Amino acid sequence: MADQTFARYVNERRILTQLRLQGAMPRAELARRLGLTPATITNLVENLTASSLLVERRTSREDNARRDVGRPGVDIALNPGGGYFLGAEIGVGVVRFALIDLALGVVDSRTARLAHPVGPDAAVDAIATYARGLTQPLRSIGITVPGLVRSDGYVVHLPMLGWKDLNLKALAEKALSAPVFVENNAHAAAFGEVYTQPGLQADAIVYLKLGAGCGGAAIVNGRLVRGAEGTGNEFGHIRIREAGPRCSCGQQGCLESFVNIAALDRFYRPGQGFGVDSLSALPAMVAAAAQAGDGGAGAAMDELASHLIIGLTSLANIFNPSTIVLGGAMRPVLAARLERLSQAVGAGIVPGMTRPQIRLSTLGEMECAIGAATIAHHQDFDVSNIEIGN
Repeated sequence: MADQTFARYVNERRILTQLRLQGAMPRAELARRLGLTPATITNLVENLTASSLLVERRTSREDNARRDVGRPGVDIALNPGGGYFLGAEIGVGVVRFALIDLALGVVDSRTARLAHPVGPDAAVDAIATYARGLTQPLRSIGITVPGLVRSDGYVVHLPMLGWKDLNLKALAEKALSAPVFVENNAHAAAFGEVYTQPGLQADAIVYLKLGAGCGGAAIVNGRLVRGAEGTGNEFGHIRIREAGPRCSCGQQGCLESFVNIAALDRFYRPGQGFGVDSLSALPAMVAAAAQAGDGGAGAAMDELASHLIIGLTSLANIFNPSTIVLGGAMRPVLAARLERLSQAVGAGIVPGMTRPQIRLSTLGEMECAIGAATIAHHQDFDVSNIEIGN
């Protein structure tokens, strides 16, 4: 890429990123924020507008009061219809879809049931079927799975679905007519939480997704902390006990084995053997029972929280996060014990460290699918994705 072409490419993505983070603004303000001349901004904005990525937006008289130079009454904004990005979460017996536009608005979301266990071909076929039914042209697609995924989209180990050593990116791109990015589901959910809330992007964030498993991610300055091959952040496999139930990784004593839905099942009604559908509904059922005065349900929630506190305290000591975000199917239980978690972690971290805010994810049940879509969006448009090397 020639120097001038590359400079244009970078500056166009700087504009798109600035508008994503700060919202609509006049050309003059864009020029000031990016350190570009008004003439350069005008040229770049015209090119992006011609490509349907930006739109001009007339502003109200009240908005005009904040202007001092530039075209009065006209803001530049992302064009929602300038691009669409699909996120697909492949889970246990289910695939969830989220379609977002260029401005990060959720255009569509839905859930489809899959056989359990499901093979890779059937899962990809379900995604392709959904994509073919869309009227919006897709720029790119993000796919998440609850397993160990390398940065190149290669699934190393996915015990929940019985997948191992699978090039899921290559398989999906054969069936789909758009670039595909594959990510671990907790990584995707964490990234989506931060990407859709610009105020979080300058912070250190730790995210835990608790459901059938326990996945996690750390995000610093808007970037996932991945490790050497992209397979880091396996927070669910922090050892908190010497013994315990056998984890999906084959070890004993992992945090996941004491804070997932199967653990809640053991703590609440040991030996009753809930089926898959009942087990997925268990957190809401236990939380409701506890609220209604069921002492056994409250004790089960306390037992799970006591183990989670150990893991969260260790993560707070390692990462010194400003915020710990909790998501996943365990949300009803977590909501009921949020204050206890916050107080205990604050008391357990190294003296002098600031207690992190602990809160629930804002994206709800579709967090992984929305996160996958935001990863696709980021790969396509965000300036922080540009690597400048030798």
